[in-house]
Amino acid sequence: MRGSAQLVFVLWTALGAVLCQQQRFRVRPSNVSVVEGDSAILRCEVHHQVGQLQWAKDGFALGYSRSLPGYPKYRMLGDPGSGVHDLEVTNVSLDDDGRFQCQVSPNRGQAAIRADALLTVLVKPTSVTASSTGRSPRPGLYEVNEGSQLTLKCDVTGARPAANIQWQRNGIDIDIRQEDSFAGWGSPRRNDTTSVVTLRPTAADDGAGYSCVAKHPAIRPAEQRQLNSTVRLSVLYPPGLPEISGYTEGEVVRIGEQKTLTCISRGGNPPAQLVWLKNGQPVSSKYRSMPGQALAEHRFRAAVSDLGAVYRCQATSPVQTEVTAASVRTAVQFGPETVTIRGTKEAKGGESVRMTCVTSSSNPPANITWVINGRTMINTTQRKAAAPAGGWVTSSNISTIIPPGMEENMMVACYALNPALGLTKVESTRVIVLHPPKPPSILGYEPGTYLRAGERVSLSCVSQGGNPPATLTWYSGDVERPSPTTVEDNVARGVITFEVDHKDNGRVYKCDSQNSAAAIRQTANVTLRVYFPPSSLKLEVRPERLRAGSQAILTCESRPSYPAADLTWWRDNAQVTDGVTALETFPAGSNGGSSSRLQLRRNLTWADDGAVLTCSADVSVLRGAVQNHITLHVAYPPVFSKKLYTEDIRVGTSRVLNLTARANPGDVAYRWSRRSPTDGTRVLPNGPLLNLSAVTRLDAGWYHLQATNAQGKTKVRVHVNVQYPPEISSVSTVSMVSPGEDGVLECVADANPTTADMITWHRDDFDFSDSRVTMFYGNGSSYLTVRNATREDIGEFLCRVDNGVGKVTATARLLVKHAPEIDPRPQFTKAAAEVSADAYLACRASGVPNVTFEWSKGGVLIDGTIYSKYQLTYAQVDLVTWQSVLKIKDVQVSDYATYECVAHNELSSRRQELVLGRPSSPDPPTGLKVVNVSHDTATLSWSPGFDGGLLQMYRIRYSEANGGDEFHYKDVQPANISVFTVAGLQPSSQYSVSVMAYNKLGDSGFSRDEIRLKTSDDPDTAELVVFEEGQLPWIVIIVVSSVGGLLLLLNVVLVVFFIRRRMQRANQKVVESASASEASTKSETLHMYGNETVSSMSVKSGESYTREDSMDEYDVNRLSYEPYARGSVVEPPAEYTNHLRSPSRAEYGHDQYVEALRRNSYTYTTGSGIEPAGNQFSNYTTQPPRAPHFRSPQFNTPTPDLLHSSGPSGVKGSVPQLSLQSTYYPETRHYSTLPHQRPPSTKPLSSFGRLASPPPPSIPEATLEHRGHLV
Repeated sequence: MRGSAQLVFVLWTALGAVLCQQQRFRVRPSNVSVVEGDSAILRCEVHHQVGQLQWAKDGFALGYSRSLPGYPKYRMLGDPGSGVHDLEVTNVSLDDDGRFQCQVSPNRGQAAIRADALLTVLVKPTSVTASSTGRSPRPGLYEVNEGSQLTLKCDVTGARPAANIQWQRNGIDIDIRQEDSFAGWGSPRRNDTTSVVTLRPTAADDGAGYSCVAKHPAIRPAEQRQLNSTVRLSVLYPPGLPEISGYTEGEVVRIGEQKTLTCISRGGNPPAQLVWLKNGQPVSSKYRSMPGQALAEHRFRAAVSDLGAVYRCQATSPVQTEVTAASVRTAVQFGPETVTIRGTKEAKGGESVRMTCVTSSSNPPANITWVINGRTMINTTQRKAAAPAGGWVTSSNISTIIPPGMEENMMVACYALNPALGLTKVESTRVIVLHPPKPPSILGYEPGTYLRAGERVSLSCVSQGGNPPATLTWYSGDVERPSPTTVEDNVARGVITFEVDHKDNGRVYKCDSQNSAAAIRQTANVTLRVYFPPSSLKLEVRPERLRAGSQAILTCESRPSYPAADLTWWRDNAQVTDGVTALETFPAGSNGGSSSRLQLRRNLTWADDGAVLTCSADVSVLRGAVQNHITLHVAYPPVFSKKLYTEDIRVGTSRVLNLTARANPGDVAYRWSRRSPTDGTRVLPNGPLLNLSAVTRLDAGWYHLQATNAQGKTKVRVHVNVQYPPEISSVSTVSMVSPGEDGVLECVADANPTTADMITWHRDDFDFSDSRVTMFYGNGSSYLTVRNATREDIGEFLCRVDNGVGKVTATARLLVKHAPEIDPRPQFTKAAAEVSADAYLACRASGVPNVTFEWSKGGVLIDGTIYSKYQLTYAQVDLVTWQSVLKIKDVQVSDYATYECVAHNELSSRRQELVLGRPSSPDPPTGLKVVNVSHDTATLSWSPGFDGGLLQMYRIRYSEANGGDEFHYKDVQPANISVFTVAGLQPSSQYSVSVMAYNKLGDSGFSRDEIRLKTSDDPDTAELVVFEEGQLPWIVIIVVSSVGGLLLLLNVVLVVFFIRRRMQRANQKVVESASASEASTKSETLHMYGNETVSSMSVKSGESYTREDSMDEYDVNRLSYEPYARGSVVEPPAEYTNHLRSPSRAEYGHDQYVEALRRNSYTYTTGSGIEPAGNQFSNYTTQPPRAPHFRSPQFNTPTPDLLHSSGPSGVKGSVPQLSLQSTYYPETRHYSTLPHQRPPSTKPLSSFGRLASPPPPSIPEATLEHRGHLV
């Protein structure tokens, strides 16, 4: 009994120790809220951890790797050895919001544990907008009448959770009744908030700003100012009564004084509109609106009209109906502006003088004082009367007698004084005292002398003394000549100035003198003598109607002249003597002159029509001549300047031909004609005009014109020569000949004009002076012949035609047949690409005729139209060069191989191998050489090697020959160029130069073909200076080549041996890894998810097979795959967890993205009695995660993907022989059942309680590869 008790105690103690060592959560994850863009940490610590730990989000496992590859924002923190597995989420977004679960798998008999936590993402509002129901004259401002109701609304959108709203007035929180409501925004996880408040604004609210401020935990203090919105109120209320300042009622203003009246109306929105009125009439409508008031100023200088004037300021406003006003009445003192004296103007000694003085308006009235010859008069009277416009008018009269014998004038002055202002206004006048002058005399002409007609003469009449001074009057014969009388030093002078003419010969000029004091006139006179020419010439022609072929008589007769005139006839500045008669002279006129007469007899032609004949009259004693002309009007039939016209016109241009004929009468009828028809829309005759529009070549030819008038008709011919630029009618597009044959290129052109040298041939790299080359031109055609053609003659020849009107070119191609030649450069023998990327292999060859290409791999022809993995493109690079590019999609390890390109044409074929491998460091450049050298620079060029599949760059290394081991380096920029200039070299120095290529994976090492160069010593010269490498003996070259060939053969044998050995080891590791993986993970999975069973695709190997995998590879590995095709659910091997990633929406369509999420959360089984999926889903497989890949629907044959499918049911270890040409459907195959095909008894293999997304209505036929492993 005691022994039994001890046994129970030991067992109980052992059980307690085991229970205490059970794995459990030391720190369970707790819910976390975080602002969008911040980082969050979900805590998870496990005590006595024995299983593997991973995090899951919304049912999707993130993987066991702590770096969580595929999720750049997620990572696990802490010491895993201490059980710390905190999950950090950086740059949190709404996509991270959800339920996270910390999962620990079962192990060593201990059950799985898990704990959930919610990550809530707080999102600040996206916008805050305040608005109102009031009228808005501009954004952000709302108008409302004082006391009216106004509703303000605030919308805060895009927050999570919904934001609160605080209202402020002028930046200060206010407590106001507000109605808040909430609504969704776009996504269910965002919310909008709407707040409405109602106001009754007063005048104090005018200009106030009402703001709505969003309150939210995601808003930082620095962002608060951006997340609010303000509206301003404009409250309309009436202004106050106007007030006037600047003048006090009863204040006296002096005339001319400037006054400013100011009218102010305070308050009001809008401010008052102010207008100034004077005596009821508007005088100013200008005013200024300022905050809280309106102000209008009226400035004026006091005038007479301001005496008793009423100034009124009126205020109006759109918010009030009545007009308000204020007014003032002004008082002004002013003196008289004018004083007027009326009365006697002149008087003789002993006569009486009476004068009257009147002032203009004055306030107060003015006093008048008289002053005569400097003496103030006393005992004068004055009268005062009210003026109609205001003020007073003063008047006064005075009378006096002129003393006998007084010769000085009397000065009379009137003074008007305003006693209040002390202002005096004076007006004075002169009373003339009359007495007679002395007799006049004439100056300016010596009697008996002769004047010439046209000569300017001034005659002066002088009279001394007299008051008033004498008034002088001139007479020409009996006709008065106007002349002003001037008085200087009591001497009166009257002057007449005129040009004498024939009428002044023998004329008497008389001067009369008188004044008001003289009883009789006094007179002086003089008689003139004048030489004068004839005033005009009279021309006469007979008969009246002149005709070509008849005689005309022209008569020229001069008017009287003194002495008689000499007459001559002129035409075109040449004197006419033929047909001129003798000169006749005879007395004529009343001024002592004589007239002359001269006749001209002329036989007329059509050239005399419009001729101007001039008659010239010369007087010997006078300069110049008098001329007159007559124009002859001779009738004749139409005359053209030429009988034949030629017009050169460029095609496409327009021209108006004007062939107006000379004719008299000018009423000419024109008729155009042409033998061939014309285009009436472009060739339009219009009288003598022929309008040619947009000339074409059809318009060329002869045109005829007939002109007719009353005198007869005339004909003329016009040749229109249409010039047009050359057009190449034919050219040898391609001339293909065999080597040794003659190549002939033809170029035919049509042009006008044509020249023998208008067609020329051009080609930059061709020697036209070669004896094999001949050119022949004839009749618009040019032939270029290249005899005994070779490949060097291949090229494009330019046929250029230039006839001076235009230029045109065409290309002719000469091709010489030759077999294809494949470009052996590295870029056409190698290619590289990463796994899952696309690779491009280019094959380039030249040949004539056209080159075509075939691609193959391992002896199997590649057809880009059948295999969607491959795509072929074909292009012509130049005249004889062709290129084919093989695109390999989604490169896998098995695609790294040697591909063969075959170039064909009708003459031969050429083959070239291209190797596709992984990206690597580049090959060394070759062919380094010097292009140019100056005193301090050297230009280098080289041939690029294979770039390793990446962007490659180059580095130059150089050193001076005498500089020891000191090297200098230059990085070549930009990248991937193969010509570079090294600067900064020393003049007249020797350098050793080499080049290296590098990319991000490494470098090629510096080239072995190091070259030497020497810079020049003259800065003005640049030359190529390259030292040749020393020549090695032939025996040395042969020995080195033989040894190198043997070493190369040995390397090939070793490489083949090691590749085969590595493949055998890899196959063994696959089997061992698969077995170990099944044993270690199967039990954990069953404990983790209970006893649920699933038929699914087994994932057993890291190897992958493309659609082009051969059956040989299948046979080699089939025994390794067979034990794992039994439908057990296992965790993915560790090598796949590093590739885990969440499906990306950008990589899928909508339906495919939903399906991918569903497959990551759930896996279903067909169970017993469920029929296998139909052919519609027979291509759906579960594969290890790799690059996205969608199978083309054109492949009806399922992929023999043996890694991811089971063998036929009931046949263990047997595999049917498959080929790409046969159709293979397994008798029994396990499928991942779709949700709408799941039987009722099937349960989801998941620990999460909700669907990530609803099942899609249909699944496309295209094959989908699985993304992420199943949980």
